[in-house]
Amino acid sequence: MGLLDWLRGGAAPPSGPDRARIAEAVERIVQTANPRLRYAPRYARRLTPAVASALTYAAELVATVPAAREATAAGWAADPCMRSLFATPDDVVRAFSRSIELRAFFDEHPLADEVYAVIGTRMEERRVLGTALEGSVIRHDVEQTTVGFTDHRVRILGLTEAELRTEVERRIVDQLVMDGVGRVAAEQRQREAFEQERALLKTRLSLLEQAGQGMNAALAGERTADAEKLAQVRARLEENSRTLAGMTTGAERLDEELERIIEALCDAGQRFYVTTVRRRLDRMNVVADDDDPASGEEIVFQSALIPADPPETRVFVLARFPKAAMLPAAMLFAEAARQLL
Repeated sequence: MGLLDWLRGGAAPPSGPDRARIAEAVERIVQTANPRLRYAPRYARRLTPAVASALTYAAELVATVPAAREATAAGWAADPCMRSLFATPDDVVRAFSRSIELRAFFDEHPLADEVYAVIGTRMEERRVLGTALEGSVIRHDVEQTTVGFTDHRVRILGLTEAELRTEVERRIVDQLVMDGVGRVAAEQRQREAFEQERALLKTRLSLLEQAGQGMNAALAGERTADAEKLAQVRARLEENSRTLAGMTTGAERLDEELERIIEALCDAGQRFYVTTVRRRLDRMNVVADDDDPASGEEIVFQSALIPADPPETRVFVLARFPKAAMLPAAMLFAEAARQLL
């Protein structure tokens, strides 16, 4: 059965724990998106199948993500993927230690010895001129492609890997809801723009009508021009009125907002997706020849398209970070102060 077949076919909703999770997601969506959505007719009943579909899709995506990697100096040395993401083992520790969310997590869970996290970063590929060894000859100014990773973020956390994966699924659903809400906001801004234009057109129409009754009315040469302007403004005002009449207001707008969220949840596959990225890289993150396994190691990570404005693509992996490896806050403050000097 496809992801949307359950929704279209009207099969019975899942039972047991899944039903409770769907109900929790429905209430969380309403509370975070717009609590007034509770006044929309049958809001929970209408949201339930869409939320179930989105959760199913999110679970399938998360299931494709490889197991968590070790975010330590030893893990960096043993894992080609971690070496490609971070230049040195110290960079791994700093990226996690600088996370405000991670420090808050350990404060909230003082007995936890480690945390499972999503480390997200931006991948950049560049064409550069470098050196290469061809046989016994070193060639300079050889065109190469390098891969770099910047803007490392650690924000999604869990006590266990299973808990982390569940949280990622929840975040995917929340992101879809944000996309739906964003489209509602765009429609609202469009309506406000039409309303402002209507006010300006009414003012201009009034001025033109008054001019036609004053001194300009005695000037035959200008009367025709004013009549043309008057007709144009009236036509534009009528078009504006028709557009506004077709836009929802009041209770209809609330119902429309709920429908936009449902559309985003049901259209999850087109708005949020994860792809597997493979690159063969050497120790300097230079893209190596796929036909020569000795020239580098194949790196596999996931890339997510986030439906933001504008859309953003982030590379990410799951990682396990021990509390004992976290740098003291005072050390990080001292490093930041030195960089400002």
